[in-house]
Amino acid sequence: MAIETSAPALISGVLSVAAYVPYTASTLRGRTVPQRASWFIWGLLSVIAFASVLHSGGTRGLVFTGAQMVGTNTVFLLSLWRGTGSVARRSDATVLGFSGLGLLLWWWTDNAAWAMALAIAVGSAGGSLTIAKAVSRPRSEMLTPWVLQWLAAGFGVASILGASAIEAAYPLYLFLLYSGIAGATAIGRARRLRRERTP
Repeated sequence: MAIETSAPALISGVLSVAAYVPYTASTLRGRTVPQRASWFIWGLLSVIAFASVLHSGGTRGLVFTGAQMVGTNTVFLLSLWRGTGSVARRSDATVLGFSGLGLLLWWWTDNAAWAMALAIAVGSAGGSLTIAKAVSRPRSEMLTPWVLQWLAAGFGVASILGASAIEAAYPLYLFLLYSGIAGATAIGRARRLRRERTP
């Protein structure tokens, strides 16, 4: 299978890498503090998304989806050392259960859309954890990498225009997610700045 390397696809991959490099470096320095549960969920989702697109014969979104898979799982592994929050919680068992159900339905029906749909639903719940943290603790997140991720997802969406729904689902989901996280980080920083300026 030949991976489509259109200009939007290549740009989405480059921007994804460009976003993860400063984020991982900041995490190693202890300035950025990843939410472990969020990155655990996103790492699992990225693997399911990549496998689903590959299984469905999609080629347009593999560059973006592959870059996200490598990046999210790298940050998750770093979060075990430098992150915050727990991974082994009851809610994580629910995440694994829904993901497992999606994979079971995929195997039973030979339709990867089941795995993708359930994984995105669970991933959205994981995203809410980071959005909440970005508002309450804005300094625990870097804004620039999230803006780069938002741009990468935008080009990822552009690279799959006219593609199948299963190939389009993951970039669209990430575009909305990164919009929320970048917005929450900006709002959190603005609120913190106002509090610091208030006598």
